[in-house]
Amino acid sequence: MEEVVPKGISVRLVAFNLGYLPGGDKAIITASETTLLALEAAKRILAPGGLISIVVYVGHPGGREEYETVQAFASGLAVENWICCKLQMLNRPLAPILVFIFKR
Repeated sequence: MEEVVPKGISVRLVAFNLGYLPGGDKAIITASETTLLALEAAKRILAPGGLISIVVYVGHPGGREEYETVQAFASGLAVENWICCKLQMLNRPLAPILVFIFKR
């Protein structure tokens, strides 16, 4: 992200759709390590009042681990500067989980 967004420019929205590309090769998936790096970059370029939106698909191999990485990242953000929440279906344990991270 920081290679694409010019230095000194901030953005108001960063959207993540984790897992694999629908209709694509299901062997190619996002990974916890690179997702964490991308979240850190998104945090640095996000403007005050901006939003990071993350859809985490937990039903594929590595999906639950990736969700735990996202949750740990969001949980570690300072409450004075960030509002973090998740939307999760209670009766469908493999349904995607939506995470919102709002920068104050």
